Amino acid sequence: MLVVLLIMGGLLPLIHADDFPLSMLSVEDRVITGRFINSLLLSLPPCTYAGQSVDLEYLNCYTNKSYTLHNIFTVRNYKSIGDLTGPTAFSRNIGYQLMNLTNGTQYRISYKIGMYRSTPLMATTRTVSSYTEIEVGFPGRSAAMVVITVILSVAAFILLIGISISTLVSPSDE
Repeated sequence: MLVVLLIMGGLLPLIHADDFPLSMLSVEDRVITGRFINSLLLSLPPCTYAGQSVDLEYLNCYTNKSYTLHNIFTVRNYKSIGDLTGPTAFSRNIGYQLMNLTNGTQYRISYKIGMYRSTPLMATTRTVSSYTEIEVGFPGRSAAMVVITVILSVAAFILLIGISISTLVSPSDE
């Protein structure tokens, strides 16, 4: 039994040996966030797959509906960041943006390159409220706003009275 466990233990890591990592981009990748309201910003496959076409498969975890996007891009041979100089330094592609997703929904995402598959990534889009749910009534106003409005209204009234009086009291040229 021990021999069988040792053999299985040695072979089990080889089952996922062809997997490559997939992650959402983050601050370490020089982006603020990889999560948006209706899209996710994903890392690119390693350059060991350069020249090969990439398919993207994702599953909406709430509806169990799966989608496959074929030939979304071809893996380029990336240079290291230290090798980037001149105009090519600013034109490099750092990730793939998976768009047209649903607000506040969890997805299971993976790349497929030939017979190789990335490790699945579980990611959730941001949740936002509808603008129609925002209350814009009087309770949203603060007391300071009311006080400032009253002060400005009184000041404008006093200014108008002062201008009227100064035109009546000013000496005439006759």
